[in-house]
Amino acid sequence: MADNGNRIIMLTGASRGIGAAAARELATPGTTLALCARSAEACAETRAAVEERGATASVHGFEVADEAQARAAVAEIEALHGRIDVLINNAGSGVMGSLEEVPPTRFAEIQRINVMGPYNLISAAVPAMTARGSGTIINITSARAFLPDRYYAAYCSSKAALLSMTQCLAYDFEGTGVKIYAMSPGFTQTDMVADIYGRPQFRAQALTPDQGQQPERPAKLLAWLATEQPDDLVGKHVQIQFNDITLRADMESWQK
Repeated sequence: MADNGNRIIMLTGASRGIGAAAARELATPGTTLALCARSAEACAETRAAVEERGATASVHGFEVADEAQARAAVAEIEALHGRIDVLINNAGSGVMGSLEEVPPTRFAEIQRINVMGPYNLISAAVPAMTARGSGTIINITSARAFLPDRYYAAYCSSKAALLSMTQCLAYDFEGTGVKIYAMSPGFTQTDMVADIYGRPQFRAQALTPDQGQQPERPAKLLAWLATEQPDDLVGKHVQIQFNDITLRADMESWQK
């Protein structure tokens, strides 16, 4: 296990879903969580839950797709807490639809959020990590990176790009002390998923109460990655549903 005393963790998309669940899972005494969302106020509930568990928390509102805002947020967190030990790129957009429903401007927006958002933050955070000789980055991608389907062109392509980017950066970071991972959480009941499956073109596959895992399950794996930082998974596609990672993370008895 890595030495995780007094870790500073920057977590985007922290206001709800997997991000909020991950914040709670990561909230141990001595840990500081920089909780990020488009609006700092949106993270108020997550902050309260984190502090109740004995961790320290700060909240930060910015757009990950805006390079200037992303760089300013990283600088703010480094100034406030001294450094960033773990960067978790969880924020993303799940907009789907036909070619007519997703015009080029909307397609480009999804790429900016899902691909450029993580890249903006990595670009801003890594120089200090490499100077220090340590750091961990976790990008939340999706099995949809290699499972195409109807209406998924924008989303699948963005997650495929994020996965490939993570794999390439793993080579670039060799010898620097910086580790980077791509994690696919699997089908999870979140507000984003409920919204997608509430649309007419997806109603045939609509969610029911017993479909999909609860956010706490991928949050547990995410916390394990951030804590253990396994060397053999650097640059790999870490997936809940397709391998034995859940056994290694002691999740075999975890219930939905």
